[in-house]
Amino acid sequence: MAMPDFVAVPPLRRCSPSTRSPSPKRRKSILPCASPPSYGIVEDARGNAMADLNFINLTEAQLDAHIYRIMPEPFVLSLFQSGQNVLSQVGNWKDKFENFQLKLGGVIDGEAFTYGFKDDFVGQCWTSEYLSEAMWGIYASDPGQRFLRIRSTPRKLLTALVAAHPDMPQDRCFVGKVDYQTEKQLQAYLQNGHPLEISARKFAQSLLLKRRAFIHESEVRLIYFGDAKDCDDGLYRYQVEPHGMVTQIMADPNRDRAGWKADRAMIAAATGFQGEIKRSKIYDPPEWDAPKYVSDVA
Repeated sequence: MAMPDFVAVPPLRRCSPSTRSPSPKRRKSILPCASPPSYGIVEDARGNAMADLNFINLTEAQLDAHIYRIMPEPFVLSLFQSGQNVLSQVGNWKDKFENFQLKLGGVIDGEAFTYGFKDDFVGQCWTSEYLSEAMWGIYASDPGQRFLRIRSTPRKLLTALVAAHPDMPQDRCFVGKVDYQTEKQLQAYLQNGHPLEISARKFAQSLLLKRRAFIHESEVRLIYFGDAKDCDDGLYRYQVEPHGMVTQIMADPNRDRAGWKADRAMIAAATGFQGEIKRSKIYDPPEWDAPKYVSDVA
């Protein structure tokens, strides 16, 4: 029989010594239990161990579907030059409704508690929207700066994350599709009156909940449960092979078309990328012939 992926509380159970960030005074801190190593672990093409439970809200077909991330050009060049991917602590996310479960803590048997690991989750946001003016408008809105969009897949992202963290990846490495809900639904999710479930995967699921006002973003998130002490200014870096993770680079649509040839050569030289390097044409005027009309003469 498959092992459950959670531990029900009460009673409160500390499953490991507290090596996490200290909790506020006079408040209990709950720490996560490691999931049993008897998960159905599988290996990808490179031999990296992954479990079905590492993928959240994704169908089998979606694991290899294209997803995209827009970043300032220097960040993408640094990804290729340093071989490091950068995740952000979830507390840095702009929407204050996100990360709501870890932020709020809770009350158990009348006593308030905080999560001692609330600062240990880091993440990175991607989108499944390949042709969206909104995404360029949100993440590349400054015409004075240059931006690049990289393309990957959920499987490639998780494969790279697991390869860098081979120690119990089933409890640390996740990728999932964001589920957009109403505020009432989010509150009901949190205040459901059920026993508290403590597992890294359960909290990763909570980090994939967002208000419907953001449904246009069609987000997919890469999530890692590590240790806040490994972060630098709220950012967590780990080694990747970018040429195996990224399948396309696209430049922002605000670039001068006349200088694109030189820009493309610079990007190729700076990254060593052998795949497609394109420029978004979403703001280009149509390349149509002028319409032809027939005079209405009797």
